[in-house]
Amino acid sequence: MIATMGDFRDIQKRGGDKIGLLGLFVLAVIAAYLTVALKSAIKLSEPIPLPHTGLSISMPVGNGWHSERRWMYHESTFILSSIFAAQPERATGWAHCYYRWAAKKAAPEDRFAWKASDVDGEIVETGRTPTNGLTVDWVRIERPDFLLTTFWGTAELPNGRQLDIEVHQVFSDPELSKRIFNRILENLSFDGDPLIEAGANVVTAVKSKGLDRHLNDKDQRTLYLIKDPAGQPIGFTVDFLMNSEREVPMNVKGASFLYIDGPKGGEQEVSFECSNNLEEFKYRSRVKSAEEGFTTQVVRDESGTLTVRKRGQQSETKKYYPGPSALPDVFFDHLFRWMLDNNQREMVVDIVEAAGKVVPTYISRSETENSETAYVFDLEFHDDQGLSHRVFLDEQKRIYKSIIQREIIYVSERTTAEEIVKAFPDRAPQVLRDNQKL
Repeated sequence: MIATMGDFRDIQKRGGDKIGLLGLFVLAVIAAYLTVALKSAIKLSEPIPLPHTGLSISMPVGNGWHSERRWMYHESTFILSSIFAAQPERATGWAHCYYRWAAKKAAPEDRFAWKASDVDGEIVETGRTPTNGLTVDWVRIERPDFLLTTFWGTAELPNGRQLDIEVHQVFSDPELSKRIFNRILENLSFDGDPLIEAGANVVTAVKSKGLDRHLNDKDQRTLYLIKDPAGQPIGFTVDFLMNSEREVPMNVKGASFLYIDGPKGGEQEVSFECSNNLEEFKYRSRVKSAEEGFTTQVVRDESGTLTVRKRGQQSETKKYYPGPSALPDVFFDHLFRWMLDNNQREMVVDIVEAAGKVVPTYISRSETENSETAYVFDLEFHDDQGLSHRVFLDEQKRIYKSIIQREIIYVSERTTAEEIVKAFPDRAPQVLRDNQKL
């Protein structure tokens, strides 16, 4: 349960402009209950770690506070929450922690002003609190007509990360909100994570050397057959990536076609281009299935802003600001080679998908299983999909097989155009047409 300003506005509408005697009585009862409950010992949960970040936070629990005690993914942010409800379905207190890896960078004073505008309140106090491994800049915002107190803090983390902490209370003594906010700060812990730094270093090294040295072949076309747990073909992918060798801002070109058979299947076409140093890149994708159809454009400009435009039944435009470890997913194959070349056994990178998501991904090298396999890598995608991925490379450091698991295990194996056409003869045009038209 994540509160929004809509929650506050709903309460405001119910109250109206004039509060009668009965309303005042109810408010008095609620305020008295809150004072007793909140002035009692503030209990915190055990530290709740966020994997591969070096961050752990304890949240208020008990005495009316309820928390699921786990981080939830939502649009390039991990959220940890606790809700105070004096009565069922009537929350009057909220505590949230946000770990962001693609948020807009700004001075704390500017972000304080944004937050005050967001809750339609006034800034009455600011401060800075050093805590375990972090320094948190914070603000207290009041909205007297709504009896709302907000404490909101922000801390800049290495490699483009950011931590925001907020506590909202209505019908309550502001000092109680401050106590809860301070207890959260006192008990958080941040040690950093060298794996995020390692990922940023690898991506930065690739950018500085340029992509053209990794794309010597004019045609880097790869085809994979996708099979279900019974070993039956259910789909395929056709990908290519090349250096156009033309004097243009975005000289690296790529494209892919994904097809999944069956009533719940569909297809996705993607085109990609980027500059040699990866400072700018652009995706265009089209997804079509029996249930939906939409297009997405993803553009990263020179300023580092990632703009995602989706067009379909519900159109929207969003902006993200990825850090130095962000990498487009079309370079998955090359990422493993770069890790091997740099003797990097594990790291975290932020994978930018054609759909516009920016997903922190933990990549680790495992021991080989047989003579056919030279290298094995495991991937954990830290989003809401619950997807794991094991990748097998041959002696030439090329992917020849992948095992994809999310409830059901699927296998993707490197193949030829002839094998795909044999399994899906009606899809021959997408498989056999030349790269320039893919």
